[in-house]
Amino acid sequence: MTSPHYPQSSGHAEAAVKSIKHLILTTAPSGNIDCEECDRGLLELQNTPNFTGRSPAQILYGHPLRSCIPAHPQSISKEWQAKTEDCDCLAAAHAEKVKTRYDQPAHPLPRLSVGQQVWIQDLTSHR
Repeated sequence: MTSPHYPQSSGHAEAAVKSIKHLILTTAPSGNIDCEECDRGLLELQNTPNFTGRSPAQILYGHPLRSCIPAHPQSISKEWQAKTEDCDCLAAAHAEKVKTRYDQPAHPLPRLSVGQQVWIQDLTSHR
C-alpha cells in the first residue's frame, strides 16, 4: 500500500503497471486479455530477472517457471538454484546503497520540550 502524499513509494508499482499495459497493448490490442499470447507474455514477465538477478518466479517458488522459450536443462537444476544466496546478498547490498543515498540529505530534528507548541497536519482533509 502506498501513500498518495508520498509519490516516491509508488515508483515500483507504477513501473509494474506500465509493463503490464505494454504487454496488453502488444499482445491483445483489442483489449481482450483472454488469449494465449497474453498468457505467455505474463509467464515470461514472471520469468524475467530483475536487478538482483532473480525473477519474480524464482523469488516466490525458488526456481524459474517452465515456459515455451528454450532453456538449458541445467538452468532448472537444484545445484544452479542453490546459488540464490548470492542474489540475496546482492539485493541486500543494493537496498543498503539505496537507503544510504535516500537518507543522505536527511538531518536529525531538534527534540521537543514539554509545553512547546506544535502544528499537526490533518491528512484527512487532503484528497
